Amino acid sequence: MPLNMVLSYGVMLLLGRSLPEPFLSLQLIPIFFVIFFLAAACEEVGWTGYVTDPLQNRWSALTTSLILGSIWAIWHVIPELQANPPAWVAGQFFSTIGVRLLIVWLYNNTGKSVFAAILFHDMVNVSEFSFPNYGSYYAPAISGAITAVIAVIVTFLWGPKTLARYRFARPRVSTEDDTPV
Repeated sequence: MPLNMVLSYGVMLLLGRSLPEPFLSLQLIPIFFVIFFLAAACEEVGWTGYVTDPLQNRWSALTTSLILGSIWAIWHVIPELQANPPAWVAGQFFSTIGVRLLIVWLYNNTGKSVFAAILFHDMVNVSEFSFPNYGSYYAPAISGAITAVIAVIVTFLWGPKTLARYRFARPRVSTEDDTPV
């Protein structure tokens, strides 16, 4: 996510948007990390720890991601509308769905680690809030488009069924009789 924010900033500059020089107090990053970690832990225990596996047992990882991402995005609409214009909220809505797909992908590829999901969710929030001048110039439509591209690439490379089987991995070969493992 920090790279996503750097790319978003670059895209905004290429589009000719007037942006200030990035400013962020490095002393605040650890505070952001702790605060957002606690919030992410509360959410991910539910979204990932409790709901993801039962949904994946019934549907594919992609479908699970889209269902959870949509519910998660709807969950945030009212508070976001209280502070942001509708176009911003719409961009954030679709960005949230892409982020959920990446969280499910990470979860499935880290041995079902809820901790990995919490850390990524934490970094999403820290990165968004750290965007130039404490998130005041954050553009969810741009970062959401970048997230969508990453989500499509992940889905293509790891497959929509599990988001966990890298399609281009070479089969391991046993050293005893040279049969695939």
